[in-house]
Amino acid sequence: MRGTLFTKMYAGRDLLIYLPPSYDKASYPLPVVYVHDGGDVFDLVLNGTLYNLEQRFAAGTLPELILVGIAAYDPLVEYTPWYARALYPGLGHGDFGGRATEYLNLIAHEIKPWIDQNFYTDSRPEMTGIVGKSLGGLVSLFAAYVYPHVFGRIGIMSASLWYEGFIEFMRERQHLSPDLRIYMDIGNLEGLGKANRQRLIQTCTDEAVGILMNNLAESHFYFERIEGDDHDPETFYQRFPDLTGLVI
Repeated sequence: MRGTLFTKMYAGRDLLIYLPPSYDKASYPLPVVYVHDGGDVFDLVLNGTLYNLEQRFAAGTLPELILVGIAAYDPLVEYTPWYARALYPGLGHGDFGGRATEYLNLIAHEIKPWIDQNFYTDSRPEMTGIVGKSLGGLVSLFAAYVYPHVFGRIGIMSASLWYEGFIEFMRERQHLSPDLRIYMDIGNLEGLGKANRQRLIQTCTDEAVGILMNNLAESHFYFERIEGDDHDPETFYQRFPDLTGLVI
């Protein structure tokens, strides 16, 4: 790795921050992508994503950018837009807390301003992405509705769109910002064998795709169903570089 990766605590959150190889010599402010789950998809201990990204920087197929991973206290609480009952009541899995608005407020009003103040960033929405997988994908899409003037680029891997009431929420809000760009994917094996609401992930994703296609220009929305992929970390690590290249 030629860039710089370090951790920082701010606003009570552990941040995993990546600065690209030419950061110290950058002649223009850099785009920033905020990543849920502590930035595990670009954590050197877990995967080789950063090496892949840096190869793209060197080849000129992806502009250099800053990554900010944000740790959550509890994704079941902070990545969900409203309260819902647990999928497995009584089996150690808690209810969904529904505090996504508070979590996004923290990013938009505390973490992002601090990043913009302390690093050489392009703070415009069109240069600010927010990316997540699973429930992190859900909260990223939620951000497209509640903070489009902050996050203009949305990356969604295998979003938990089976979440109770979310498709209805999307149907009721048919006017997305025309400047938004959204990348979205799902593995074609996801949801198979599930007996709870997760079995609906393919159907709900298709419904969400239809809604977004009706609300965004064709050039501003990209969706891919990936053959052979299931809902597991290794596939997310492999898909993150492609997603990043499409988001920014």
